[in-house]
Amino acid sequence: MPGIRLRSPEGRAWTLKEIVQGKPLGAPSHAMIIHFPVAFYIGAFVFDLLSRFGDFKAAPLAATWLIIGAFIATVGAVTTGLIDYLGMVPGSTKRTWATRHMLFQLAAFAFFVVNLILRFHDRYLQKAKISWIVLGAIGCAFLTVGQWLGGVLVYELGMRVSTAERGEAARRQREAAGS
Repeated sequence: MPGIRLRSPEGRAWTLKEIVQGKPLGAPSHAMIIHFPVAFYIGAFVFDLLSRFGDFKAAPLAATWLIIGAFIATVGAVTTGLIDYLGMVPGSTKRTWATRHMLFQLAAFAFFVVNLILRFHDRYLQKAKISWIVLGAIGCAFLTVGQWLGGVLVYELGMRVSTAERGEAARRQREAAGS
């Protein structure tokens, strides 16, 4: 059963880079963290829509808090993503796709930064302003394309994907080296 591994397969202590990458957990940490900012950004947009087209008076305030939460979660996503990015071979196909992914995510972040700046003073309004909804829609569009690009990195290019077969081969190799 997988769990937290206190030491590397070589028996040494984990480096900070390996910890940030999620190696002690046996899974890439970037993939675990990105769900939070993505869900928060989309949730903020939906809450703004609900305040305009539904009866949810606290939605603009909730959306404001979701954007702030997304920014906090983005710190973890950016940190783990950059560690992976810096380990890629410059000029490689993976690095090219990762650069596109990063640029779209940064564009989405920028739209939500502007959204937060514009809304913060009026965050207690009962209906979201149209500008907030437009910025949220554009931000979510960039976010969606950026997530698709990230999906290509993982599912088509195999970025940070480890198969059970490779894991089993590595285990047999470690056992053979230990005997």
